[in-house]
Amino acid sequence: MTREELFRAVGEVREDQIADAAEKSKKTAPRWRRYGALAACLAVVLAGAFGASRLGIGGVSDQETVQESADAPAAPQYSVGTEIREIDGSGADHWWNQLFDESNREESTADVIWMSLEEILDLDTVIFRGTVMGLRYYEVDVGGLEETYTVASVEVSDCIRGDLEAGDTYNVAYRGGPGITTSISGDLENLAVGSEAVFMPCVATPETGWSHGDSYFCYADLAELYMDEGRRFLFLDTGDGVSYASEVYDIPAADGETVTLDDVTAYLRGLLETGPARPDGTAPED
Repeated sequence: MTREELFRAVGEVREDQIADAAEKSKKTAPRWRRYGALAACLAVVLAGAFGASRLGIGGVSDQETVQESADAPAAPQYSVGTEIREIDGSGADHWWNQLFDESNREESTADVIWMSLEEILDLDTVIFRGTVMGLRYYEVDVGGLEETYTVASVEVSDCIRGDLEAGDTYNVAYRGGPGITTSISGDLENLAVGSEAVFMPCVATPETGWSHGDSYFCYADLAELYMDEGRRFLFLDTGDGVSYASEVYDIPAADGETVTLDDVTAYLRGLLETGPARPDGTAPED
């Protein structure tokens, strides 16, 4: 192969290079120089072919490589006998959304334990207002029992209880995913990127989770915070007001008509300062 042919092979031919190659071919170069130049040019050609392959030309694309990495099982730090795998739940044409419609959705049969308002507030929860910035989905295999979880990345705008800072982003894990819900999901299944709500999750620690046989799944392997249910621990702004458990919370609307998130935060702050009111309207004694 002449230098002219090699220049053409790597797509870097200029007329002066062709002329130079033709002129120098008349001279006899030392053998090590000729073969050294040939080896260097071949290395360029091979490198170009490798790069083309990684761009998806007859090989594995970067996008596919990233997808394989995302699908690889995570190594849990606290869970035992558990595999955690990130799955793709984006897109309206996802097979989940084709398989399950509103009238035929996979639903677990979990029941809510009744609690008074005072008992709910006594739980070790953080309370904050925030906006959903992203959603990721995970398949968790706990000793052969598979569950789907969503992790919402939420940017805090106002912390009502806890040590969360406004402007910080925290991950909140909860059961369910696209087309997969539970009987206690409530408005958790309606969270989307851009949703604004007041959240009442628990802090995930190495001791928070559940077991199946000898296997243990720890919420802290997914997120800093977690929610067991969405009925009583989520106040979602729907655009036409706030969706919440009105049978539990008696939230007055400032305008006398529609409850807003401002009303929710003011109401919850009042409860935390004075405690839930008795049926006669008075606060309980300390």
